[in-house]
Amino acid sequence: MTFVDVLIIGAGSAGLSAAASLRAAGKTTLVLEASHRTGGRARTSRPDVLGGAWLDEGAAWLHMAEENPLVHLAQARGVPLREAFGNPSRMFLGGREASPDDHAAYEAAESAWFARVFAHPKTPDVSLAEAIGPFRWDNPFAPTIETWEASLIEAADATALSLADFCLNQISGTNLMAPDGLGQLLLDMLLVSAGDIRLNCPATRIDWDGPGVRIETPQGVVTAGAVIVTVSVGVLAAGHIGFAPALPPRTAQAIADLPMGLLSKVILRATDGDRLGMAGPTQLFRCIEKPGDPFLSFIAWPRDTDHVIGFMGGQTAWDLAYDPAAALDFARAVWRDMLGSDADRIFAQGGIATGWGTDPHHLGAYTYARPGATTARAALAEPLAGGRLIFAGEACRTDGMAGTVGGAILDGRRAASIILNGRDGDMTSE
Repeated sequence: MTFVDVLIIGAGSAGLSAAASLRAAGKTTLVLEASHRTGGRARTSRPDVLGGAWLDEGAAWLHMAEENPLVHLAQARGVPLREAFGNPSRMFLGGREASPDDHAAYEAAESAWFARVFAHPKTPDVSLAEAIGPFRWDNPFAPTIETWEASLIEAADATALSLADFCLNQISGTNLMAPDGLGQLLLDMLLVSAGDIRLNCPATRIDWDGPGVRIETPQGVVTAGAVIVTVSVGVLAAGHIGFAPALPPRTAQAIADLPMGLLSKVILRATDGDRLGMAGPTQLFRCIEKPGDPFLSFIAWPRDTDHVIGFMGGQTAWDLAYDPAAALDFARAVWRDMLGSDADRIFAQGGIATGWGTDPHHLGAYTYARPGATTARAALAEPLAGGRLIFAGEACRTDGMAGTVGGAILDGRRAASIILNGRDGDMTSE
């Protein structure tokens, strides 16, 4: 039987961060990871279908760079980071490319949309869709704006989202990108300092009714003074880890009130050097006609590569999660509608669709709060049993960084600080 001061479950951003912080303070740690790899939902791969080009399958942007701890770590080591956005944008509607007047009308609609959202009372909490009201249907651009802001950015449709949580988690500041992928940057910055990690070793049961904790795994039992659980809320909700005694009602309700949203990527590779008339990286999207219509936005030729990355979220992503071929067909159909039959020829080579929704180790991309669940994130973050059992990760953030790698890293540090200093969960802990 193994004993450590602190056991961490999950080797993603929060788990690696917690382990690094604890080890730096002299604590013995062990990280258990159910899958065959580290990094969690920040994964940089080099798929064969992309000819070896790297791809961030999950998290890709270093949001809120001024407050992002991963940015701070990278800058301290001299890693060059670049601005994430600023590429030309092309919009299509009704089978044609948008005119300058269309773009101006879209921007005006976007301003009006946000004005309605932020002006709506936050108490009592309602869905984002309810806050938008008839504007959802009355303005021709509102369905696209709603889908972009909710389904793509928040990974859940506006009808399912808490208005208060949506407003809290508006991303601000600078967005950066890593030179070789965010997933790779995470491992470069934190993997070594996280210490001992056991892969393919899921925690199946946590007994926290005692002076310490006892964790059962297929590789044996581990005991510790405390445990930090950083697995996705999707894994918790699915019951993959048993708890004895059962979690208190407030914690269990928080898990139920923070479902996993889904943001999927669909990547198509061009067969030749044809860039469809685009000189470099370009953002493209096709407007939809009504709320709930399937929507994809694209970044074409990122880093001057020969592929395009499509983004779809919310119910559209869930509908296609179990059928990657259908997701690829949908992406090609959108390209065909935007730029004609040349797209079929150029993207005949193949592609891939990410599978976070069906990955049993994650079961989604990141959390959103249901309408009315305004205290769920804080409730999940509350230490149990005097700090012997602590949940940590992006789902616990109440500082506007929920759903981000930076938020997860900060939350790993928060959990570590509770154990080291007996704090009550300071969200600014670094």
